[in-house]
Amino acid sequence: MTRHELAKLRFKHLAPTLGSGLDETGSDRFDAWLRDDVVPVVEDLLGNPGFRRPVLGLAERLFSPAPSVWRVRVESLADALAAEARTLVAAAREFDLIQAIADQDRDLDEDWIKNKAPQNADTRSVIEKLSERPWFDMANSADFWTPSMDLYLRQPDALLTRQYRRGRSDWKLLGDHVVELMFARFDFWKKRSEKGRRQLQTRLPADASGVNAQGRILACAFDVDQKYHAVLRDWREGDDARLRNACAVLLQTFIAYRPVPQLDWLGCDARELEVNGRMIRAFFRHRGTLNLVEAKSDGQLHLLGTRQADLIDPEMIRQVAAALEDLAAMYHRGVHADDLIAEARDRFRLVVVVNPRMVFWDGTLPDLPWTTADKSWNLLLHLAVKAEGLLPLRGFELTCVTNSRVLIVRKSNLDKFLSHTVPGAELAARIDKARGGDCRLDLQPAEVKVLDVPGDEWTVDRSEFQSAP
Repeated sequence: MTRHELAKLRFKHLAPTLGSGLDETGSDRFDAWLRDDVVPVVEDLLGNPGFRRPVLGLAERLFSPAPSVWRVRVESLADALAAEARTLVAAAREFDLIQAIADQDRDLDEDWIKNKAPQNADTRSVIEKLSERPWFDMANSADFWTPSMDLYLRQPDALLTRQYRRGRSDWKLLGDHVVELMFARFDFWKKRSEKGRRQLQTRLPADASGVNAQGRILACAFDVDQKYHAVLRDWREGDDARLRNACAVLLQTFIAYRPVPQLDWLGCDARELEVNGRMIRAFFRHRGTLNLVEAKSDGQLHLLGTRQADLIDPEMIRQVAAALEDLAAMYHRGVHADDLIAEARDRFRLVVVVNPRMVFWDGTLPDLPWTTADKSWNLLLHLAVKAEGLLPLRGFELTCVTNSRVLIVRKSNLDKFLSHTVPGAELAARIDKARGGDCRLDLQPAEVKVLDVPGDEWTVDRSEFQSAP
């Protein structure tokens, strides 16, 4: 029985108590399940590129220094929302209808504004604030471990934040918070804008000026809807969203229940993981009210009273169990060599695959006959292993090189071999000349990956990695 199957079996035995009122003993059992069963499953999954890819893909799509097409679509939607708001405000002022775009639920804030709001509180409508594009980001990487429940405004606005939080009653403490909260912010602004638009449109005059204003408003609304659905397709449709959420749930559980977790591939330091892990652990187990009941002779349960206790959150346990189920196929499929190769190609400038012989440079696989160039292959593999800092590699060494002159000739032949393709020529330019019997790659260790995967020519297909002609 695999660890995954064992975790599912133990959950099946514990699950009936989730709906019958957990006490401290039941909560302790679920704590043990998370620590002793779920954490080992995540440890197995950490070595699977299929598990790492959704999480790394999130960062690359939304937070990489070079804007991706996904990030561009997010920014385009944000711009469209602000442009729609500016159009609504302009039309409302043109026809002296600014009250038409006022917040419909403003009466819920009047007492707060009168008694608790700061002296300089901005009491304008949400749409007026939206027209100024007041946020510094719709998506934030800080949300990955724990949800911020914030609008990320450039200037603090207590009223706006109050309105945003009031509209959210379904906060989840586990999962893909980055995407979930990005849409929460988009939906907050979009729904307020839609309400204001409907209120304003019914009051615009039927003359030519009113019709022109209607046209401008509808054009902006159409633009927002088109761009919103494009972002929706990017992040909410297909299996990617479900798998990304499941990976996030299990990673969050892992850092909460695994002492000193190692997640170097995420670029997180130990202190960051420790702090976030403690916060998530507190979400799992927190103070709650425990009902004290007694069974009477009539068979009915009678409430005697209540007391405070440290209880597990049943909904979070259900989320973890659902994540295990969502990733069951990935777990049992195991790690495939081509998945490791694909991940390395995306993350490293130079990837050298030992078997079958493949060399990727900046994600491209040059079409070179390595199987007939043993000496050139031997030298490049040696240089790559050395550049990565992993010598020795299963006793690997540079063969048949007796002096610096032989090495210079070998290096010259490798340059000629690589230069048959443009990517190969770029790689050849990174090989320093042999001096004093030495030869090296002008690359940092973090830019090089040598893969000695458990595969061969029959299980790894080179053609899968070659660009279409």
